[in-house]
Amino acid sequence: MDRDVWVVLEAEDMKIKGSSFALIDEGKRLAVQVGGGLTAVFIGQGLEGINELVGTHGANHLYLFHEETLHQYVPELYERLLTQLLSGKKPYLVMAAATSLGSDLMPRVAAKLKAPLVTNCVEVRAGEDLEFIKPAQNGRLHATVICKAPGTKMATIDPDSLTIAKEEREPRIAEVTEMGPATGGDGLSVRVTGFLKADHRTIDISEAEIILAIGRGVGSKENFAMIREFADRIGAAIGGTRPAVDVGILPFERQIGQTGKAVSPKLIMMCGISGAMEFTKGIENARTKVAINIDRQSRVFKSIDLGIVGDLNRVIPQIIEHIDAMVDQGKAQ
Repeated sequence: MDRDVWVVLEAEDMKIKGSSFALIDEGKRLAVQVGGGLTAVFIGQGLEGINELVGTHGANHLYLFHEETLHQYVPELYERLLTQLLSGKKPYLVMAAATSLGSDLMPRVAAKLKAPLVTNCVEVRAGEDLEFIKPAQNGRLHATVICKAPGTKMATIDPDSLTIAKEEREPRIAEVTEMGPATGGDGLSVRVTGFLKADHRTIDISEAEIILAIGRGVGSKENFAMIREFADRIGAAIGGTRPAVDVGILPFERQIGQTGKAVSPKLIMMCGISGAMEFTKGIENARTKVAINIDRQSRVFKSIDLGIVGDLNRVIPQIIEHIDAMVDQGKAQ
């Protein structure tokens, strides 16, 4: 068996996900340490320029299953394709992000291959043996898992622990092996007809794409009705700071920060939050950060993309009114 490291990529809105690019960077680091090459696998609808994208990030080779029938995740079909590929190539390590897709696909494949799988890792260390570091006791402790058995090892990596390396990259094109058509779809025991979007009110904040974060500046519990109305308008999950949890406005599972959860939404809107380091550590991987605060000197304005200086009790109702007006205008057209 060679010492190659493989990474399973994902796409969203016809683009490779940021967590997949970060996974390639992690795979490149490990491949150098174990003395192997880095290979990427993509199963899905065809993406323009994917060979250059993954090559520039460090993958030497790309196995590509791309056709219209794979435009959405079909568990059994994806499992068959990846299992067949891995059983023939037998790489040293296979990793995927611990997303909804990776967390479902990797256990299926590991069971078929009878390969050890460590889930939700925050780090993988290369030495005499691979060491998989994963949280335990709700993140209060970390466990080190070592797989002694020979053969392929598998892992899912917590997306919040992945970061895209900030380095100069020279354009490179990965060698591509285009795989055959995804045959055998008629024999599937499960037929996927579609996906339902998660309820923003109940989704775990670590999985939410939009988060409305509140702090001590929100004031009393009575103001929470306004916050809830705003969150419903924009489809946001509600999270907050430790002070918001301590006074009983939010339950602990909604706490963001060093003593809560790390989140990586596409958009986070912060209301009445001062920007203490204990909180901002938990939002480092958020894509776009917006803050509303009455104090223009607040620390929160130092590390965001857009700041609104004003009383949230006046600003938020104005935003809600503007959203409603846009919706009404759209219906009229």
